[in-house]
Amino acid sequence: MTIVSVNVSAQGQVAEQQPGTLFAYPLAPDSCSTLESRCNYIISHFWDDFDISKPITDNAAFETTFRDYVDFFRYAHRNVVLASVRNLVNKAQSNASNLQKLGVVAERALYGSEAEYWSDEVYIAFIKPLAASKSLDKTVRERYAAQLTRMNRVQAGMDLDVEFTGLDGVKTSLSALNDSVSNYIILFLDDSTDSTIGRVRLSTDVALNSLIDSGQVKLLCLSVNKYSADWAAAAAGYANNWTVGCGADLLDALDLRTFPCCYLLDGQRILLNKSLSVEALMSLVNPNY
Repeated sequence: MTIVSVNVSAQGQVAEQQPGTLFAYPLAPDSCSTLESRCNYIISHFWDDFDISKPITDNAAFETTFRDYVDFFRYAHRNVVLASVRNLVNKAQSNASNLQKLGVVAERALYGSEAEYWSDEVYIAFIKPLAASKSLDKTVRERYAAQLTRMNRVQAGMDLDVEFTGLDGVKTSLSALNDSVSNYIILFLDDSTDSTIGRVRLSTDVALNSLIDSGQVKLLCLSVNKYSADWAAAAAGYANNWTVGCGADLLDALDLRTFPCCYLLDGQRILLNKSLSVEALMSLVNPNY
């Protein structure tokens, strides 16, 4: 967002409205001396001059404006962010169409593969009321309810066990491996998405292979599809120091948003991080990556 000039409204200073947005954004007063305080002010007053109960006719401008709003979240206090989200959702409740549009843009900006800022806590604040709203279609409510279930089931700090079918066609689980390692890495793949580059990066990284071969790390490569002989034959060519498997129910059981997707667990199967890209995982394993 580029601020080119300042106007003064009844609420205070606002930046000049930018093309492709719904309104001019608020500017924090000089009394807000820190980045956090300035972002807190902007978030708290972001929607002051917009009546979300009225029909939204420009969906593209709404999404652009919403994404600009989200850009401030990472620098603001969580309580301020959550209070602003609750206020926005409550105001949107009076217009079912707008409420549904709010859910759509929130998913894109905070949850889906196009999101630049992933936050379960903030996204849940958006969709929990939507999952319970009687003004929305049942299919829409059920979609958000399913997302809530998956996110609540897979949170950092939880003990995570994963069931899968191995290359030999035998069902097993992460806990059944009974390893003594410092960390587990789970690489989730979707056969409909080309993951070759990600697999090659992981299989050829010297630092990661050193950790695997020394027994400090175990890497599981799990495809979210049904077992078949053809799949097993193809997957047998993956790195020979990986544990490879698959499971058609992994998509429903876990919170998987993009592929390839990496989970990082400690040696007791406590989830440390989820929805990591291959690049993000590599930077954790190898600071020089």
